[in-house]
Amino acid sequence: MSRVLGTPFHSRAELAASTPEWYRWGDYFVVDIYTDVKEELAAMRERVTVNEMSPLWKLRLSGPDSVELINAVITRDISGQEIDQIIYTPWCNQAGKVVGDGLLLREQEDSFVLVAGPNKDWFSSLSSGLDVDIEDITDTIGILALQGPRSRDVLEAASGRSFSDLAFSRSTLCELGASQVRVIRQGFTGELGYELWVEPKSGEDVWDSLFAVGGPSGLVPAGEYAIDVARVEAGLLIVGSDYKGAGFWSGVGPYPDDRQECSPGELNLGRFVDFSKEHFVGKQALVEERDAGGPSDRLLGLELTEDSISRLREIEFGPVLPRVSRNVYRLNAGAAAVGYVTSLTWGYSLGKVVGLAHVQSSAAIDGNEVSLVWPTKDGEKMLDARLTDLPFRKHVRAVA
Repeated sequence: MSRVLGTPFHSRAELAASTPEWYRWGDYFVVDIYTDVKEELAAMRERVTVNEMSPLWKLRLSGPDSVELINAVITRDISGQEIDQIIYTPWCNQAGKVVGDGLLLREQEDSFVLVAGPNKDWFSSLSSGLDVDIEDITDTIGILALQGPRSRDVLEAASGRSFSDLAFSRSTLCELGASQVRVIRQGFTGELGYELWVEPKSGEDVWDSLFAVGGPSGLVPAGEYAIDVARVEAGLLIVGSDYKGAGFWSGVGPYPDDRQECSPGELNLGRFVDFSKEHFVGKQALVEERDAGGPSDRLLGLELTEDSISRLREIEFGPVLPRVSRNVYRLNAGAAAVGYVTSLTWGYSLGKVVGLAHVQSSAAIDGNEVSLVWPTKDGEKMLDARLTDLPFRKHVRAVA
């Protein structure tokens, strides 16, 4: 029987939640909706929210050969990565298909923390003969994301110090209340924001310290539903939802699934592949893909037309997409299948239905008209849509 845990912020989240909507994430239960998803997302876009991210899997890789192992696995070169710097990176199998993607923090010269899906077995399988310690530290770090245009105001008020000089994807240590916190300028919403890494015993103290000063900035908690919509609007991917992991853990479950294993180029992650590196797992396959003219598919956004949204309401007899869909929908251009769509949702900040579209390169053009194939008990309905470049909303997370 699998375990079920509360995060370091569970007691405070439980008190703040006024709905019974909770969500199981790995070994944890977290709030899915505190009050109203639309209001929570609006607060994230216009003011500031705290979002629970503690269940993210965390792997510490340390030891004399940690740099050698990581550089042999991921597609980016960490030789010049500074202490307290975070980089985003994918990593692949020998066929050049993405096993996973995530954030890599260099906490010391020979110590790194990877925040991603469960990848301990994958990195361990490639560590033979190397002096590296690989430890799952998921339960030892709580993460509370402070997101939105007023996030810096709240953080500075709670800590009594300025964060104007903390660049995107950099981290520092500070005091919040009686607790030491690692502050990372990052987030999964496309907004200005920070992730606060805390020891489990400090969770309540950090939560209380933020809310003690957050009133004037309009601070509220936001659940997983709002975060999920926000990341789709920002065009951000989740393994298992938007692509099938190509390693030991696919993220999609044991049932048949139309999600595909994808190369970095097929996921618009080609800019994170450093071909100047002498070697990394999957490099030869990616070189062959590049030299053959690039990936066969491309990731774009999909927007349903207003008429199709009205038709969808009629088909479903009620609200359109009550949350981000985990289903896979076929995509047609005329009578021909040209791809599929994942993470279809009502984008509250956009006022439209949007999704992430995996499209054959020949049809992957911004503005192309396509049809979303919607399954019904009587067959299929064609819903008019168009392709668009990502993200749906411009990222402001890297702007001061």
